[in-house]
Amino acid sequence: MSKENFKPGEFFIPIIFKDINREEFILDAVKSGIVGFMINRNSYQYTKILQKAKEFNPKICIIQVEDVNQALYQIGLESRNRNIDKPIIAVTGSVGKTTLCSLIANVLKTQIKVLHDFKNQNNNTRWHVSQMLLYFENYDMAVIELGISSRGVMSQLSKLVKPSIAVINQIGTAHLSNLKNRETILEEKLHITDNIKDKKILFINTDNQYLQNVGESKLFKVQTYSSKQGYDIKQMDGTLHFKTKIYGKETEFNINLYGKHHISNIVLAIKIGEIYNISYNNIVKAINEFQPVDGRLKVLKNNKTKITVIDDAYSCSSIEAVKLGLETANTMQSQRKIAVLGRMEALGDKAEIMHKKLGRFFKQLNFDYLYTTGGYKKSLSNGAKEALNEEKIKKFKTTQKLISSLDENIKNGDLIYIKGANTQCFDRIVKYLKEKYELE
Repeated sequence: MSKENFKPGEFFIPIIFKDINREEFILDAVKSGIVGFMINRNSYQYTKILQKAKEFNPKICIIQVEDVNQALYQIGLESRNRNIDKPIIAVTGSVGKTTLCSLIANVLKTQIKVLHDFKNQNNNTRWHVSQMLLYFENYDMAVIELGISSRGVMSQLSKLVKPSIAVINQIGTAHLSNLKNRETILEEKLHITDNIKDKKILFINTDNQYLQNVGESKLFKVQTYSSKQGYDIKQMDGTLHFKTKIYGKETEFNINLYGKHHISNIVLAIKIGEIYNISYNNIVKAINEFQPVDGRLKVLKNNKTKITVIDDAYSCSSIEAVKLGLETANTMQSQRKIAVLGRMEALGDKAEIMHKKLGRFFKQLNFDYLYTTGGYKKSLSNGAKEALNEEKIKKFKTTQKLISSLDENIKNGDLIYIKGANTQCFDRIVKYLKEKYELE
């Protein structure tokens, strides 16, 4: 976070997230013209921050609490309870939550005022969801992404959101460090239904083997969706062609999305659109106009040089997500294919095994180079040696050194797929290549 993130008139809540104490940004925020901020009474900088803040702005609003995170959660609960008659669609899963939420919201927004993608953060923790809910009174419904990393979190999120419709999109290897195995991950994800209300529908993606046996409960009805509900599927370079039904009417799509996995997302967006009586024409329009989210399999091109970058750099917390991205890139036409991979996060004691397994996956692909950096680059490289010659596998101590070497190797006609852990900031690689090679 930096000074330019703050806007005059905003109220700053310095949540503690991923061990970053955002109280250190309070004074920058005050200088930028915020109207007020929240602060922990037991902050070690408490006296200094209050004194300096009042010097900059004697009229600044200061809310003092025992715990900023918990106070924000309680405020979020109050906001939800005040708007309890408004429906919320809550989406969870190990892979693809953000894209799925965006598709659903795009369909609903054609006729309904929908709260979604708050400040373009795409965050799904208790604190960010709480902050998002502060604005709920200005909307008619919401589509919210929920993520977990440990036991008990989804129950708290369910209590906060109280969804009308819940969705579990995928059960994968994300957060194995805390949840140990997929069975436990599924058990925790199912707590999304703890406070389900109104429609009381749980949608599950039966493309995922771990979701196929989820049964109904007294609390909710189960409905399924799957890529199998699309047919006459053709994946051509840059275009996904398929047919499916909307209100029982066969509908043909020919859209600029990469990867057949998008079909299950579109099928679900259609089903939810039907539940909320979105017109046939608006559903078709919303899907046809959908654009991939930055950092999630977004394709950038220069049509003259034929250089293509697949920006999948936002996050990397499961082997399923990386495989999906690599498979998608593998279907696209190019002179050469280069994979730029960082580490996968939150895999616990299975991290080395998973990275080596990912490296071996290159035996099923047609990539020419692997560029890698991060804590498990050795394991990833050792696995990839079964598919690529050692001189085609390049390991780097830093992201900057990787960028320099990659830049020297790129030729016209190349495709570069980029994915790494959020903390590795692989968006820097995307930004550099986008600017230098004039990609759009």
